[in-house]
Amino acid sequence: MLLDIVWGVVLILVIVVSSGVMIDIFEKLVREIKTSRLVLATVLVGFSTSLPELFVGIAAALRNQPQIALGNIVGANLANLSWIIGGAALVFGAIPVIGEYLRNELWITAGMVMMPFLLMTDGKLTRLDGLVLIFLYLLYANNLVRRGNSPLRALKISGRKIIKHRVKTRMNSIVQAFKLISWLGVLGVSALMLVNLAVKVSGSLGVSSFWIGLIVLAIGTTLPELVLTIVASEKREISLILGDILGSVVINSTLILGIIVMISPIGYTDPLQKGISGLFLMTILGLFWLFTKSKHKLDRWEGAVLVGIYAMFVGIQLMLA
Repeated sequence: MLLDIVWGVVLILVIVVSSGVMIDIFEKLVREIKTSRLVLATVLVGFSTSLPELFVGIAAALRNQPQIALGNIVGANLANLSWIIGGAALVFGAIPVIGEYLRNELWITAGMVMMPFLLMTDGKLTRLDGLVLIFLYLLYANNLVRRGNSPLRALKISGRKIIKHRVKTRMNSIVQAFKLISWLGVLGVSALMLVNLAVKVSGSLGVSSFWIGLIVLAIGTTLPELVLTIVASEKREISLILGDILGSVVINSTLILGIIVMISPIGYTDPLQKGISGLFLMTILGLFWLFTKSKHKLDRWEGAVLVGIYAMFVGIQLMLA
């Protein structure tokens, strides 16, 4: 079991590193082929920190284990909205929240996060539900660009500056494409191995695959958001923190889950675990709005409350495992 844990940590780190390298390569590639602004914003803003969830989800769906993917997405959303953003406030001090986030992004995020739970009222997610989720993300991305709130406006994506690059030779694009495909293979194989390991561990521990995704994999796949939040907090790039967290949560709940369900529909889901997860998500979103609506900032003690709620959630899940 100890060897499995060590191997799992290694695979998670490989997935995180591969995701970062792929985004860097993809940024260069799309600039060289001069793709449209909408495509650039939709792909890069959406996938910048959500590649781990995407590839783990696809690997789980291909292995006919969509419950792992569902647990990973729900757990990642909970982690992002509680201990990651709350931890940033707790460690680095109060995080200002501008009015625009309160008026628009926060409520849009809340609606997108709860949409999968509404679609699961019949106990399953079908391919039709997957199409609905993908369509919602496309509407969100289009609205994001039209309103001018895309991080491209500031020439930043996930904290990395976009460097304007003029193509010298077509060979450079071919090299970048080859690198992208190579790292794509590394990421895909690592994700598949991680899912296989998760299935093995869940069987050994006698817990559900949904639980493994909800707690164990979710903590690992949110490492990109954690790193970005720490860096942005140190530089006081507050809008970057909120933009990345809210954007990541939206794409997890819509596009990524939609793709997973299109590959492998999710059948029966444990109503107790689903209900507890949904309740905690609503509680965290409600508290975040309550904390920030009057003074437009998230204080250190409020961050501690969000972290504490996540710890409570993990504790309850451990008791139910």
